[in-house]
Amino acid sequence: MRVFTTVLLLRAVAAFTSVPYSTRSFLSAPLNAGETCPSPLIIAGSTSECLGAAMALCAKDELLNSEDDKSRPPVPPSQMIAFFNELSDDDQQQRRALSSGTVSSIQNAIYFLGEPTSTDNTEQMLSHALQLTSRINQSSDSSDGSPMLHTSLHSNDKAKFDALSMTRNRFSFVGLHLKTKLTPSNDDGKIMLPRDDAEELGNKLQTLLDGDSQSPSSAAVTMDIRTHLAMLQANSLPRSRGMLGTNSDVWAIVDCIKDGIHADNEDSLLFEYNYDYDDPFGGCDPLLRAGNAYSISTSSSEYIKDFHKQQVMEAFSAAYTALMGSGMDPVSSICIANSVKRAFHKLGSTDGISYEPPPYTWKTIDLIVQYSRTASERVVTVNGLARKMYKEFGYR
Repeated sequence: MRVFTTVLLLRAVAAFTSVPYSTRSFLSAPLNAGETCPSPLIIAGSTSECLGAAMALCAKDELLNSEDDKSRPPVPPSQMIAFFNELSDDDQQQRRALSSGTVSSIQNAIYFLGEPTSTDNTEQMLSHALQLTSRINQSSDSSDGSPMLHTSLHSNDKAKFDALSMTRNRFSFVGLHLKTKLTPSNDDGKIMLPRDDAEELGNKLQTLLDGDSQSPSSAAVTMDIRTHLAMLQANSLPRSRGMLGTNSDVWAIVDCIKDGIHADNEDSLLFEYNYDYDDPFGGCDPLLRAGNAYSISTSSSEYIKDFHKQQVMEAFSAAYTALMGSGMDPVSSICIANSVKRAFHKLGSTDGISYEPPPYTWKTIDLIVQYSRTASERVVTVNGLARKMYKEFGYR
């Protein structure tokens, strides 16, 4: 069962999506006591993913809540999140001790902090997480159905792909952030994902999205624009048959292409593909079936620095998963997720070695709310934008 699908929230979301994007606004609609609460969200990833998801859910509640700010508690409320800090065996930087500020933020933001895990131990971690959420469901009337899951996937994470394939049906919603190794092209030096790698990644992802038992709109996938374009070029972009959207496949893109050049700024994209599975002549060709794209463009021309990039993208992806899993529509979700991305870029700090995410405070939440309202008024709808960027980037 989908979560946050109460009549009250649906009314607010319907009102949000029924007007032109240029005049959108988040409407006030507080949740009443006794209404359906979210299923637990399991995050196997970084602290940025954990806090990004929690901040997105808190900001969403603020955008839909009409209560006066004076009635707010001193600290933003905790979110129904179980966090397992996933550490790569060869990534010593991630093994650095967390700062007291980050530890405090995590303690305030989530309900449960699990043991650190590794990408080679995903199956065991998922088993523990499922046992935990099963006990929560048995002892509480506040949780609704199976847990949700968000995690990042490297294209070469075979063990993790296998673990997710075996446990996919145990989750009501799954969010995936794809990480790939981009390399310079032999022809012009342009940074891109090799075709063979794109084809292999697409096939693995298609396996995860296949299955008759999957419910409509029960998955969300985020990636960078160059990976997406490479999957289009390799004809390996998965067709989800409704898992990534009710009537179309929807993909969240964390960056963009401007005038044929990759732009690592604060903009984000949402691509829709409207397939006709009964049409054997191009009905499943994504370049022919590219539908509307929604561009979240900011006024900032500042580029995201390399030592911020991974954490900012991770926060965006987890925020998008949390919002989509909570029952919010894709365009509303990406408006808030992009605002989380901006907040992590603006408020995050670094000593040149490690990254410190923004604190889980009302100052951060209020900034995300402010950015979200601005983003909702600046959404630009472009038909066939994926096809246009594909050609601009040099693919034929």
